[in-house]
Amino acid sequence: MKRICIILLIIFFEQVMMAQNQKELKSSVKEVTVFTNGAQVTRSANVNLQAGISEMVFEGVSPYLNVASLQTTGRGNFIILDSKHNVKYPEPPENPELLIPASVQNKIINIQDSLVEINYDLDVVKDKKDLFTNQKNMLAINPLMKGGASSDSLPVLKDVMDFYQTKMTSINSELQKIKREENKLYTLRTKVQERLNELLEYKNRLIAEKTGNNTPINQIIVTVSAKESVSGSLSVSYITSNAGWTPAYDIRIKDVDSPVALSLKANVYQNTGEEWNNVKLTLSTNNPYKNNTKPYLAPWYLTYYMPVTRYTSNVVMQTEAKAPAAAREDLSLDNDAYKGYSNKALAGSTADYTTQSQNMTSIEYNIDLPYTITSSGKQHLVAVLDNNISAIYNHYAVPKMDKDAFLIAKLTGWEDLNLMTAKANIYFEGTYIGVTTIDPNMVNDTLEISLGSDKSVVINRKKLKDKVKEQTLGTNTIKTITMEITVKNNKNSSVDLTLEDQIPVANDKDIKVIFNLEEFTGKYNENTGMLMWKMKMKPKESKVVSFTYSIKYDSSKQLILK
Repeated sequence: MKRICIILLIIFFEQVMMAQNQKELKSSVKEVTVFTNGAQVTRSANVNLQAGISEMVFEGVSPYLNVASLQTTGRGNFIILDSKHNVKYPEPPENPELLIPASVQNKIINIQDSLVEINYDLDVVKDKKDLFTNQKNMLAINPLMKGGASSDSLPVLKDVMDFYQTKMTSINSELQKIKREENKLYTLRTKVQERLNELLEYKNRLIAEKTGNNTPINQIIVTVSAKESVSGSLSVSYITSNAGWTPAYDIRIKDVDSPVALSLKANVYQNTGEEWNNVKLTLSTNNPYKNNTKPYLAPWYLTYYMPVTRYTSNVVMQTEAKAPAAAREDLSLDNDAYKGYSNKALAGSTADYTTQSQNMTSIEYNIDLPYTITSSGKQHLVAVLDNNISAIYNHYAVPKMDKDAFLIAKLTGWEDLNLMTAKANIYFEGTYIGVTTIDPNMVNDTLEISLGSDKSVVINRKKLKDKVKEQTLGTNTIKTITMEITVKNNKNSSVDLTLEDQIPVANDKDIKVIFNLEEFTGKYNENTGMLMWKMKMKPKESKVVSFTYSIKYDSSKQLILK
């Protein structure tokens, strides 16, 4: 028994000494690595340690931290023994009502008393209503009112009818008065209750403000040991959810003689419960919440399908795809905003202070400017990186579908830029063109971007009626068609144009398509029927191309020819 008491005393004194050596640190967030889902936060603080074992407490950490990701480092002549996550629950105030002004308390009490009186009045009205309703029911079911009396004297019946009419009129009149009074009381009770709710909400808000909302405080407690008094620093890092970033691009093209300026932007958001003030920001393409377990294939066993007969109704359910959410307003500045300032240097951006590094599994963008991102969930636009990409510009036209010629920029070497799948805003000659999608998973080594139609290249496609022939040979009909395409370049510069058209391809053995290659100057794909011309057009130059084809088919059948 004596030995047990000694052990308990030792434990007690150790806890007392530990409590005396526990110290809350004034820490701040120094570095943040934002992943596509989640973020790694690093907090640091200076420490002054006494000899022995001490507990250093980091307060105000995110309540969404992943405890398994907690890491602790330090500088100084001491040893880190342990680190753990702890939730501190503040003690509620003994009497929070004392924090509320007397005038507010009196208003709440008076309104509560008024509600009690209104409920009493409603009970009285309800009793009156029940009384008259019962009288009305008794009068209606009385045998005398139903003609069930033994006497069938006409004067008696007349007196009964007069009494019934007079009494029912009186009862209904009283019931109408009671109904109006009841409605007024219900309306008054609703208004008084709403006012009481407002005052109670105001009271709770006052208590929350004066007591610090009494919410739990998340802590990281680091246990350290020092042989003597020493100064140093401690840092803790952890991964937290409710944060991330999404990529977006700006594609800017000055003219067809300039390379493409590709800018990477990041929409960074966080709602972790802690503020990031003047932190060193790093963006990573990694996702710590993604499954990192290697997949394994199980044996694939084949079997025969056994059909099952099911009875279904003839009702066909149709659903409409939901419209995509409205895109967030782009915060980029149009090049037109810089007109009139050509002699002045353009303002810099965070992209000028970003370096890119690559590890085995992800890309990191290190921004050498301090950034402040509040815990509000709102998106903060960060310019990350600028690149210039070589491009080849061509005009493409498919006059059968659209008579406009479209300017296309073919980007080469983009696969070396570690691009991510994202939307990209396109600007051509300072004008916003539209949105495209950059997909780095595509297998082509050239990325094509449409810059819109060019009205300076005029195209006309028509069927030459004088060359359309139709003749009958036995049971077959042969129809010959000649198409003519006229192209004119109204620009003051040369244009490289790719022109596409087509002839039909037979999908039936009784239909034959004969293509006249004698006067055709382009490329012809026999399997698909696709026609292509590549032409270099000088300024103000016009060119005409044509093609002729014949279709042989059964005269007794109708040919579908679009």
